[in-house]
Formats: sequence, C-alpha cells, structure tokens
Amino acid sequence: MTTSTPAPTESSLDLMTRLNAYLEDVASALGIGMNSCTADLTGPVTACLKLEWRLSGFPERDVDLLWHEEHGWSAAVAKHAGDDHHVVVGYLGGRMVAPQPRRVARFVETLRTGDHQDCWPGPPTLRTAGGPSALAKELSAWA
Repeated sequence: MTTSTPAPTESSLDLMTRLNAYLEDVASALGIGMNSCTADLTGPVTACLKLEWRLSGFPERDVDLLWHEEHGWSAAVAKHAGDDHHVVVGYLGGRMVAPQPRRVARFVETLRTGDHQDCWPGPPTLRTAGGPSALAKELSAWA
C-alpha cells in the first residue's frame, strides 16, 4: 500500500493506523491484496483500490474503488485507458463513511453483475471533513 501523508502527528498516525486497518479489511472482503491500494492523508483523506476486472459498459477502462472522507465509497472508471482521472459510475451511499467491508464488497459485486441497486447517482455527504482526530474516531472500529 502506498500512503501520502502530511508531517506526522499523533492524530495523523492514529488516523493512518485505523484507515490502513479498514482498507485491509475491505481489500480482504474483495479478495484483493493491499498492493492494489493507495491512500492520501493530506486532506481530504482519500483512498483507491484498483480492481482486477472491467465493467461491461466500459470494457477498455480500468475500474477503481474510491473512498473519500466525506462521500464514502464510489466506483469509477478511467476517463481513458491507462488514465489516472476518473468518471464515477456509482456511489455506495448509506449513513456511514466507513461501512462494513462486506457491504462494500456487495456494492462492488452488484456493479460487476450489472445490477446497480446499491448505487446512488450522486455523491452523498456523509460527514464534513474535520481533521485527523475526527476521522480517526469514525474509524474507531478498525485499530
């Protein structure tokens, strides 16, 4: 896993530990390794898990599972083959920015099968960015 972080503080190290643990659980639920994961803690906190399959509507484009500290999970395809810029095809939504990993895996599976029942069309605002301590508290189940 690759992580971009600001200068380490106690709260940013706590956040990094909890976020890494959460992402490990999500990656495990998806059956992928952490080598496909990147995180950026410079704010807003984000993460990306590269998936190893393509959506039928976008057979030439890579699919990534993106996480954002305010919007939670989304699935996106590269704008162009091999591109790092994304077009979101669906948001998980819900009430929590860090839902159970099995819920994230179910969201990914519905996308993979073409059943978009768990997808929200736009980004939900699940929380407002409030610094590393506040986000670490949201991720308190993973540590």
